[in-house]
Amino acid sequence: MLKKNWYLFAPVAVLGLPALILAYYLFSFGYGLDDSIKATTHFVQSSTRYSLKFDELRFRRVVPGLDGRQVFELLGVPFERRDSDTVWVYALGAGTAKAHHERLVIFARDNKGIPRVSKTVRGFHVNP
Repeated sequence: MLKKNWYLFAPVAVLGLPALILAYYLFSFGYGLDDSIKATTHFVQSSTRYSLKFDELRFRRVVPGLDGRQVFELLGVPFERRDSDTVWVYALGAGTAKAHHERLVIFARDNKGIPRVSKTVRGFHVNP
């Protein structure tokens, strides 16, 4: 039966592979459904380069309230510091890639002038 009707499994493969990739982005990267769908549809077209010391597990440990020194110890030097040093960019698109994984740490100064993490951005970015 299996040797004779192997073509019946083609729809399972065509639908199953994207479903596995979608699940990978949902659970491994912690993306929401929108970002997971974008990452799945741009799977072949995406390429991301990360800063030297960047690690996804350490990025998850960056929480609101940490100061800049603590973030630096966890993630190292960011690729870019934007908006008067309030946005640290740890992931950029590689080469001519149409899409990439986005990792940002956004700071706000507290009442003593110390930069503290206000939020982190973990998402999938598609270039216009």
